[in-house]
Amino acid sequence: MAKKSAPSNDSVFRYPLLLEPDGNAAYQDSLTELIRSQLASILNLAIPIANNKELKIDSFKLLRDRETIYGIFSREAEKGQAESAGDRAGHQAKTGSQDIKNAALYEPRIEFIKAQLESLLRVVNLEKGGNTVDVDGFRLKNLKDWLVPSACDPIEVFGYAGARCDADCIFCYNRGNPPSLALGVLRKSASGELQEMMTRLNYFSPVGGQSLFPSMGSIYEVLMHPGILTVLRKLREKTPAVFRIATNGTLLTPRRVSQLAALQPVYLYLSLNSASPSRRHKLMKDRNPGVAINALPLLRKKGIPYATVIVPWPFDSLPEMLEDLSSTVAYADQHDSHIIQVNLPGYSKYFSSEKLYDLDEVWPATVARVRELREKTSTPIVVMPGMAEENYYEERKNRPKIIGLVKNSPAARAGLRKGDEILELSGLTVGSRPQARHLLAMIQESKAATAKVTVKREGRSLNLSVNLRDFSYPYSESIDRHMGIVMMGTGFQLGYLEKLRGIIDTCQAKRVLFLSSTLVRHSFEQALVESPLFASGEVDIDIQVPRNNFFGGNIFMGDLLVVQDFIDCIKEHLEKGSKRPDLIVIPSSPFNLGNWKRDLTGRVYLDIEREVGIPVELLDCETIYD
Repeated sequence: MAKKSAPSNDSVFRYPLLLEPDGNAAYQDSLTELIRSQLASILNLAIPIANNKELKIDSFKLLRDRETIYGIFSREAEKGQAESAGDRAGHQAKTGSQDIKNAALYEPRIEFIKAQLESLLRVVNLEKGGNTVDVDGFRLKNLKDWLVPSACDPIEVFGYAGARCDADCIFCYNRGNPPSLALGVLRKSASGELQEMMTRLNYFSPVGGQSLFPSMGSIYEVLMHPGILTVLRKLREKTPAVFRIATNGTLLTPRRVSQLAALQPVYLYLSLNSASPSRRHKLMKDRNPGVAINALPLLRKKGIPYATVIVPWPFDSLPEMLEDLSSTVAYADQHDSHIIQVNLPGYSKYFSSEKLYDLDEVWPATVARVRELREKTSTPIVVMPGMAEENYYEERKNRPKIIGLVKNSPAARAGLRKGDEILELSGLTVGSRPQARHLLAMIQESKAATAKVTVKREGRSLNLSVNLRDFSYPYSESIDRHMGIVMMGTGFQLGYLEKLRGIIDTCQAKRVLFLSSTLVRHSFEQALVESPLFASGEVDIDIQVPRNNFFGGNIFMGDLLVVQDFIDCIKEHLEKGSKRPDLIVIPSSPFNLGNWKRDLTGRVYLDIEREVGIPVELLDCETIYD
């Protein structure tokens, strides 16, 4: 029996079809091109297996002609598809369609359906009642078929309210997004967005661990949406999870703060940037900067914990920025901010083709000022990305060193201090920062009443007992995971080396090219040298760092690399006369966003091996940026 269509009150997920002749087809014969394009689409989703071994297929033969070999992957055809996608916004806006490029990242089976339909409709016409039927799109029939495993974070529902912003920040990263970025979304009416959120809420199942596939773009100001409170109240009926809301603060009036307090647990990432009304106005074009600035004492009064977010953009001059950073940190500390998050600035070539500031001057100066401020501030201050600070100041990487303690947290009240290095947790030896974070989270999740912590302080070992029930605002059991202990980011997990060794052994490789990033390379090299897994020296590991050509500007984050960046790096490496590796290993983090191993343009990582002709494996790892 055929499945019924989705209920009429569900949002329609509609996608366009482009049926004009394909000028970038790999083969002039339409039926051969049909087979090629369908095979290419399938192999971008699934890996063939024979006798329990993965097969890597790059061509095919026709049963009628066993002599001719046809290549499957055509860069010309793919380039044509990417270029036609650049004009998709106008067509989709007219038809009310979803963004197919976004689907290529989060749910590429939709892109697969689109490719199949387009290739078929180039060689056949559909009929109904003996008459041909012209079609220009398709829609998903039963949304239950499109449920995916999910952690069911509430933002999977309310994040779709963030299509607009009432600020105009001079440092806004969204201004510098490349045109081919797959994180775009086509703006709908507010009622259309509300319908989609309510549809997603209908299929949102924290108990079952399922939700509707995401199609999230860049999130702006969710509190602007006229239906946001309706959505949040309905969400609260379904889940006790924390509502983590990023906001620029322009709408945090006493009334709105009270409304949010009624929905606890709520955590705000308040992009304050400056506690000076005039400077905040210059930085964000905020017409009424006092609302956001005055929100801090309001949030404390209503018991809503919040992070004060500061982007230290060197506006006017570097000294002026640093002084404003100091005064803004002092203001946030005065009003019991849960944490102060300093996001080191950057910009892409699409943001500015000219050099706006010297990153090698601004980043170290900012980190140095943060370290000074930590000495006279009770609120923890973290630098994002944390590995930048570690690379500047810590010769020994990955240490479980405390850089701050949440005010009134169990750890703070137990007497732990900034500068302590954790040696043991509940009798278990701690050797690295990721291990410390993991054990702290386990202790807190265990609902234990107390925990024993051994730290090194001023060269001596010190034993402390932490009462996990002893805390007050801004600490929160539902939000904090590490007893209030704050360290220098997530760190490098040593378990990744075991995974790397397993990949190398499985592939029987002796010469490995490992593509790292500027931030992670030092920690990785240290771990590699100290690991007994690689002590024999029978495997030659060459570490290289690709450039962020896709974003350009002064962007150098590894998680923002795309497939073409890796291809360019490998080709340049080989052109320099370097020995050809048996295997290339790449951390999976640039391909983690949609769980389909695709980069931020929606391109599958398998294209790297297809283009360079060397086996490529992903090292499964989490995103370092915390």
